[in-house]
Amino acid sequence: MVVRAYQLQVDWDNNGDFIGTYDDITSDVLSVSFRRGRDYASQLTGNSSAGKFTAILNNESGKYSPLNASSVLAGNILPARSVRFRTGASASFPYTFPFNFSTEAQDMWMGKLQTIAPKPASTALATCTLEAYGALGFLNEFMPKSTTETNIRTDQAIGAILDAADWSATDRTLAEGKTTMTRWWTTDQSTIKALRLVEETEAGFVRESYDGKIVFESRETRLNPPYNASIATFSDAGGATHSYMALRQEDPLGTVVNHVEAVYRGYTFSYFANLWTLGDTGADSPMLTPNESRIWIASYPNTNSPNDAIEVNAWHDLVATTDYTGNLAADGSGNNMTTYLDVTTAKTATQLIIEVTNTHTTEDIFITLLKARGDSVQGNDPIIVQAVDSASQAIYGDRMHTAATEFIPTHVQAQSWCNYHSAIFKAPVPILTMTFNANVSQNNMDQAIARDISDRVTIVAQNKANLGINSEFFIENISHKIDQGGTVHNVTWMLSPAIGGYSQLWKLDQGILGQSMVPSF
Repeated sequence: MVVRAYQLQVDWDNNGDFIGTYDDITSDVLSVSFRRGRDYASQLTGNSSAGKFTAILNNESGKYSPLNASSVLAGNILPARSVRFRTGASASFPYTFPFNFSTEAQDMWMGKLQTIAPKPASTALATCTLEAYGALGFLNEFMPKSTTETNIRTDQAIGAILDAADWSATDRTLAEGKTTMTRWWTTDQSTIKALRLVEETEAGFVRESYDGKIVFESRETRLNPPYNASIATFSDAGGATHSYMALRQEDPLGTVVNHVEAVYRGYTFSYFANLWTLGDTGADSPMLTPNESRIWIASYPNTNSPNDAIEVNAWHDLVATTDYTGNLAADGSGNNMTTYLDVTTAKTATQLIIEVTNTHTTEDIFITLLKARGDSVQGNDPIIVQAVDSASQAIYGDRMHTAATEFIPTHVQAQSWCNYHSAIFKAPVPILTMTFNANVSQNNMDQAIARDISDRVTIVAQNKANLGINSEFFIENISHKIDQGGTVHNVTWMLSPAIGGYSQLWKLDQGILGQSMVPSF
């Protein structure tokens, strides 16, 4: 048997590989823990969340102390360095195990370094804590801005958000969305919030892959291979091929939602409107010295916008003397110098970034007029649609959920969105958290390494667990804890039901009669 082990690497040189002299830090690892997936195993209320990786390292030499100038890593212990943890590598952590991981290296977690915190000790071992975050955490440091897009699919909007954050096209896997948004934009919000709004519109899922990519699943992704069939069975029966240590069922009553609301709204357009004007005029007119550049940011909506203003359909290019004027005198009484002003712009859905440069070599120029025109968008009165299950309310009371997205394209689709989620959540659904020991058998180890988010597994809890469960579930969150030199390796999965409508639209030739009868939308 070929025996392989774990490996932890950091791209200290930030050159895109893990082959630097000090990149392999496996020999200093004391323990690791890492996770990725939803923050709660519910398609409706569980959110995409950034993965997290934590490692405790031996720091007796001060190698991982960021302020230690004599460290071989001095100057390279910086945020956003790539971190990779995998199995199948020849280095051991810190010794090999009696299980065959594979002859090939297999990534288990990849992300970006966040912090390294040393923990000196006078008598005990000096250690440090390395923390890294997944792709979503890294992206969340950006505030993506977009122009207004029309008739754009949800996956295309996800791609636009990732483009705005300079996330490589090779580091994403996007399923084709099933919803086309009539209008969409993003501005002045975190990347994760922008992604979640599109995710909710689709009733899909944005997640991180084991090798650090961004993955977008449409609402039909799990209807198709490999997600439409159970891959493994974990059971509480004696002699089971795959066994678990602990199984917890979340309060099923807490999963009930029997009153679902969503909003659709139409739009009104105002063409060639004055959307922003520089308020400094006369004696306060700003002055540019020769070759000086200055930036102004025109925002809409602003304090002068109508209450129903939402965004800008299209900013117009600035026209000399109509939208901007330069003069030798602050009050405009001098020679017109507009021809010496070079104006460039950058456009988003709510901002026009204007850069003005005085190209004259000797004269100061006053900006006596600067304004921005465009086609503004006002939102019509919102149409609120809802789906209410009165039979469920009679049993469980009124349990309401309101969609946060404003991009559902039609009131018909908004109604279908509500109907879909009401049909799924009007009765309690089983949400499980299962923990198993990867080191107990080769079978368990294989599952610990191979399983991914959205994989479908069967859980049997009819014996010692006494939960009366024998059904299929989707993996929504994966976490690992590896300690004591690797002799302890516990894996925890958060699981959502795959049968009975939950995450299971009814689709011709694929729905299971009597089990998946929630129509697609």
